[in-house]
Amino acid sequence: MAVLFAILIFLAVYLSGLAKKLIPAAAKLVMNYLQRETEGVRQLKEELRRLVTEQDSVSIKDEFARHARLQRKISKIRDQLKQTGREKSTLAIKVSWVMSAIFYICYGLLMMSLMWRYRQEPVLLLPADWLYPLGGVVAFPSGVSGAVGITFWLVMCNRVSAVLV
Repeated sequence: MAVLFAILIFLAVYLSGLAKKLIPAAAKLVMNYLQRETEGVRQLKEELRRLVTEQDSVSIKDEFARHARLQRKISKIRDQLKQTGREKSTLAIKVSWVMSAIFYICYGLLMMSLMWRYRQEPVLLLPADWLYPLGGVVAFPSGVSGAVGITFWLVMCNRVSAVLV
């Protein structure tokens, strides 16, 4: 029973590590859903293409005033598109931060609940002489001689899963 419990804890920690690595991809999926190109942005891009094409057809030497007017319109539309891009970037950072915060809160609660629930039960029982100089540290908080406590087991699972992920 203890070995199965130890394996389940390791799997939970390992899957949490995988989930942590997938947060950026999940944030990107959420952003793709939230930031679909709106009709207004599509119209601005089409207007920009039309104005650039029109400006290319105008001779700067022959029709300077018209060329300058088109250039001001193009600059204004580009500024609007840049502002929209900055707003999207800001939203992307916020979404990523919120998703990370939610993950770490859930992960912390999971670790604390495991440590609280199993603080007096050993995860694994080993011969006491195997853990001789560090037996007390390894057994913390269960205090059972030759035991591997939940705190030590979680730390080791985190280190191993960090290497594997």
